[in-house]
Amino acid sequence: MQVWRIILTKLRYKWFPNLSKMNLRYTVIKTLEQYTEYCEILENLVSSSSAESEEIELLSLLIDDYNDRLMKNDRFEFGPVELFAELIEENNLTQLEVSKRLNVSPQLINDVLKYRREITKNLAMKLAAEFKVHFAAFLKPYELKRVR
Repeated sequence: MQVWRIILTKLRYKWFPNLSKMNLRYTVIKTLEQYTEYCEILENLVSSSSAESEEIELLSLLIDDYNDRLMKNDRFEFGPVELFAELIEENNLTQLEVSKRLNVSPQLINDVLKYRREITKNLAMKLAAEFKVHFAAFLKPYELKRVR
């Protein structure tokens, strides 16, 4: 995304004038492997007691930028419910285990998977955190089944 490059370049020269002479530890994320690596680094930094807030902030920005670009390319092949079901299966989880991890009722999970209830923003944020997926992937519109 051009905007991020311009912002990062301006910030780099304003705050770190000698940075152009150094090798950058982090760059704009271009591959899934790089994305996964940065997510793991960020997770470790956040859980460590001596974490550098600037490094956490930079990694968060780079990861968000990649997620935004991914969403724009619309690479999510699944609708929100199909994605959720796929993630549950991929991680060998039960609906009960997911409900406990997300601190929601098992009935909510079942209703979402049966297209009886929408995925709310709050639930989307919990799902995103649990499965390491951008929350917007769970907020795509979809049709609910009518209750008879």
